[in-house]
Amino acid sequence: MDNWLDFLRPKEYWDSIDQIDFKALKNKGFTGLILDLDETIIPKESLLITPKLYTFMEELKHIGFKLFILSNNSSSYRIEHIANELDIPFAGSPRKPFPNGFLNGAKKIGSLPEKTVVIGDQLFTDILGGNLAHMHTILVKPMNPETSSIRKLMRVVEQKVLEKFELA
Repeated sequence: MDNWLDFLRPKEYWDSIDQIDFKALKNKGFTGLILDLDETIIPKESLLITPKLYTFMEELKHIGFKLFILSNNSSSYRIEHIANELDIPFAGSPRKPFPNGFLNGAKKIGSLPEKTVVIGDQLFTDILGGNLAHMHTILVKPMNPETSSIRKLMRVVEQKVLEKFELA
């Protein structure tokens, strides 16, 4: 990467996770998916596994992906509950964006970093961490608007970076 800002640049950017062409990713040789939890696959604070979400995760497995949930959410009960309901291995409190959590997740599912895709809704945690781990990164828009003041401020900064990348 030529400069530090490149570490924030996602390889792909989509409105939501269900717009991603997972079959094309599989055809490119990717084997593992590291998924952020909050606002990427499920609304923050929710425990509800909808039939649509369950079916979607099963379809990803059927395509041949090994899945891993990596979340900075402070509720270990919530992460464990969702991961167990979806039958996906997980790690909570991995200190994203440090790459160790991403690398450990890929190792746990038997996927090499260069064959692993990171999907998340935050540039400064999911995308930065995935890029530092030399993985293919996909940014998706958050499912819901932010409610906390600090996260609202971070979204403004993220928007400025996306504009610089001409992705906004």
